Amino acid sequence: MKIRFIQKALILAMIAVFSTGCVVTAQMAERRGDKSYQQQDYINAFEQYSEAADNGSTAALYHLAVMYAEGQGVQENMTKAADLLQQASAQDQEDAQLMLGLFYIYGDGVQQDPVKGADWIKSSAENGNDVAMYYLGNLYAAGLGVAKDLPTALYWMEKAKDSGFPVKDEQLTEAGLATLYTN
Repeated sequence: MKIRFIQKALILAMIAVFSTGCVVTAQMAERRGDKSYQQQDYINAFEQYSEAADNGSTAALYHLAVMYAEGQGVQENMTKAADLLQQASAQDQEDAQLMLGLFYIYGDGVQQDPVKGADWIKSSAENGNDVAMYYLGNLYAAGLGVAKDLPTALYWMEKAKDSGFPVKDEQLTEAGLATLYTN
C-alpha cells in the first residue's frame, strides 16, 4: 500500500516538475525572443518565439502572428498569421483577440466579417485591453459590426481613457461621437 502511494506521489511530483519546466522554458524563450525582436534580429526572434509557443506560450503565438503579418524574419503570410491568432485568442490572449478582430474587420487572412471582428475586439476589451476598448467604442459609434449605439460607444471610450488610452476630448461626449460618425 505504501509503495503504491509513494509511486503515485513520485508520478505527481514528476508531472509538476515537468509542467513547471515547460512554463519556465516558455518564459525564457519568450524573453529571448522579445530581446531579439527589439534588436531587429527577426530570424532569432522567430526561433525563440517558436520554442516558447511549442512550450505553451500564448503571447509567443501572438508575436509569431505579428511576424507573419509583417513579414519579419519569415515570408508574409496573413493566413498563417490569422491561424496563430485564432490559437492564441482561443486561450484569451487579449492582444491576439484584438488583432484577430481587426483581421476580421478588414478581411486580412480571413474572410471579412465585421460582426465576428467586433466580437473578438469586445473579448479583448473585456479582458482589459485599453486599445481594444478604444476600437470597440469606435465600432459602436460607427455601427460597424455592431448596432450603432452612442451611449455604449461613450462607455467604451471612457473605459479606454480610464485605463490609460489617450482618447481625444471630442470622443468623450455623445455629441462629439455623433459629429465624428455621421452617416
